[in-house]
Amino acid sequence: MEKNLSLTRKLVLTGALSALIIVLGITKLGLIPLGPAASITILHIPIILAACIVGLPSALFTGAVFGIMSLIQAAMSPSGVLDPLFVNPLCSVLPRVLTGLIAWALWVVLNKIPKMPKSVTAGITAFIATACHTVLVIGCLYVFAAEKTLEGMGGLGYFAVMAMLAPQAAMEAVAATIICAAVFVGMFLGGKRKSKLSAEITEEKDAQ
Repeated sequence: MEKNLSLTRKLVLTGALSALIIVLGITKLGLIPLGPAASITILHIPIILAACIVGLPSALFTGAVFGIMSLIQAAMSPSGVLDPLFVNPLCSVLPRVLTGLIAWALWVVLNKIPKMPKSVTAGITAFIATACHTVLVIGCLYVFAAEKTLEGMGGLGYFAVMAMLAPQAAMEAVAATIICAAVFVGMFLGGKRKSKLSAEITEEKDAQ
C-alpha cells in the first residue's frame, strides 16, 4: 500500500499519526480504564497503522514519538508505580520502536498470503504486534530497570508479571485488532465510493 503513496502523503500521514499519539497521551484518551487499578492502552495503534499504511520509516518514527512522550511524562508527571522506570529510554523508547519494526515485518509477510483481505491482514498484524509490544515493554523493564525490584523472584519474575498482565494484554490486543481492521474496511469502502464517483464523472465527460 505504501508504494502507492507519494512522499508528501507519507510525511503528512506520519505527522498525523504522531500527533494522534501525542494527543491521546496528553489527554489520557489513549488509556481506557477497566477499574481503579487497571486500564488498557491504545496508544500503540497509530504505530501499527503507520507500519501498514505508510511503511517502515513511519512505523519507526511514530514508535519513537510514543517512546519519547512516555519518557517525558514519566519524568515530569509520573502517575503510576512503574512510571519512574520509563525515564530510562531503553524501557520507554526502545520497545516502542521495535514494535513498529515488528508490525511492519508482520504486515509484509502476511501480505504474501494470496487473496487474504487487507482488513484481515491488518487485524492479525495488530493482534500479534500488540502482544509483542506488551512482551517487549515488560521485558525491557525487567532487564534494564527493575532487576532489583524483581530479584527476589529470580528468573520467574518476568513470567509472573506477564501472567498477571495477560488478561489486560489480551484486551489490548483485541481492541487493536478491531480498530485496525475497521480502519482498513473504511479505507476499502471509501476507495470504492471514490472509484464509483470517478467513473460517473468520466461517463458524464464522455457524454458531453
